[in-house]
Amino acid sequence: MKSQNKVQLIGYIGKDPDFKQLPSGDPLAVIRLATHRWIFKKDASPAKHTAWHTVKLWRTKQIDSARNYLIKGSHILVEGSIIYRHYTNKEGVKRFVTDIHANTIVDLDR
Repeated sequence: MKSQNKVQLIGYIGKDPDFKQLPSGDPLAVIRLATHRWIFKKDASPAKHTAWHTVKLWRTKQIDSARNYLIKGSHILVEGSIIYRHYTNKEGVKRFVTDIHANTIVDLDR
């Protein structure tokens, strides 16, 4: 049986991308992406709902492009896969995290 894990998001970067180097020496860029949708209340008035996504870039070419072109407020399209993980924090509480691992990033402002 075939399966697929693919996500496509279009939204705005909420703060400048964060560039890191992992202990392994590999580069990583993290983008906080806001997407919006409109929901209608019982009285039929619209309300904007914002969802925040953590997008991770692992490829050097993507990271270099993000470093040169993406800033807070950039309008981008992200295609990738959803990654679920969990960890236990210092207080012993189990935390669940959802990340988007980007395969493609398109700057819609350019």
